[in-house]
Amino acid sequence: MEGWINIHRQIKENWIWKSEEPFDKRSAWIDLLLTVNHKNKKIPFENGFIEIERGQTLTSIKQLSEKWKWSRHKVSDFLDQLERDTMIVQVRDTRKTLVSIVNYDKYQAQINNKDIVSDILRDRLGTY
Repeated sequence: MEGWINIHRQIKENWIWKSEEPFDKRSAWIDLLLTVNHKNKKIPFENGFIEIERGQTLTSIKQLSEKWKWSRHKVSDFLDQLERDTMIVQVRDTRKTLVSIVNYDKYQAQINNKDIVSDILRDRLGTY
């Protein structure tokens, strides 16, 4: 199967996403994809700021554990597994974990409204 779909971050507001059940690995992966920045952003951290790039999120094992309803050990093992499979790169210290999605730009190409309108018109008019 080839191709891709966009998933809007607003899915996190839907009742199905807000279930009280623990996440499975698929849900945790999608959650990471929905959580990472879609553009570079400077955020306050401790006494300064940290630049978080597109495709990255600053979190912690504890935060993910609470969000996914997993043990910290299970979260850590899962992130390590994703990293071994070159799906993420992580940088951890005792207070935070920076998660970077590998190939984020490849699969989340920035599309502007002009491109979308052009595609719709092209499809309706049958021209390229």
